[in-house]
Amino acid sequence: MNKLKLSGLAGALLVALFSAQAHAAKPGYVVDQSTDAVTRNNYGECWKTTYFDKANGLVECGDAVAPAPAAKPVAAAPVVSKERIALSAKVLFGFDKANLRPQAKAELDPVVAKIKQHGTNLQGVVVEGHTDYLGSDKYNQKLSESRANTVKSYFVANGIPADKVTAVGKGETETKMTETCKAKKLSYAKLKDCLEPDRRVEVEITGVQAK
Repeated sequence: MNKLKLSGLAGALLVALFSAQAHAAKPGYVVDQSTDAVTRNNYGECWKTTYFDKANGLVECGDAVAPAPAAKPVAAAPVVSKERIALSAKVLFGFDKANLRPQAKAELDPVVAKIKQHGTNLQGVVVEGHTDYLGSDKYNQKLSESRANTVKSYFVANGIPADKVTAVGKGETETKMTETCKAKKLSYAKLKDCLEPDRRVEVEITGVQAK
């Protein structure tokens, strides 16, 4: 008689337990009330109740698939900007000279200000000296280098980091007016005037910024 009572009591307790689990935080599973952990059998399997529903399956019990990890935000690629400024050598230098004219300051100061606008995002400045075709290749190369270095020195003296500025002499390798001016059969004086666009200094400013 006592065995029957105990058996009935155990059954009632199990029914009550399963019923409670049907509405627990982990519905469909037997949960240890003290730890909130799913109870497992001797085989390490989660113990399910009669209220188990696959829709409420737990990943820890192998009844659901773990959500894919959130994709890490991809850092925006830096945007590189380049700006090229052409300055007439006639304004900056005397003919066949590499020292700056007094009026060169009015041409160069705005360029310095533009370079400084990049601040720490300044990647580099390239100063290119160019000549016309008059004179020997060797002479023109040396003159273009001297003029480029003169402009570089001006930039550095006015606060542009020296390691950010590169001076390059292009000589007469990138002339634009040679054929046009030669075809006009001009006097030497007028030929020099015609070739003026070839006597120039070009400044390329490169900056970088995040998108």
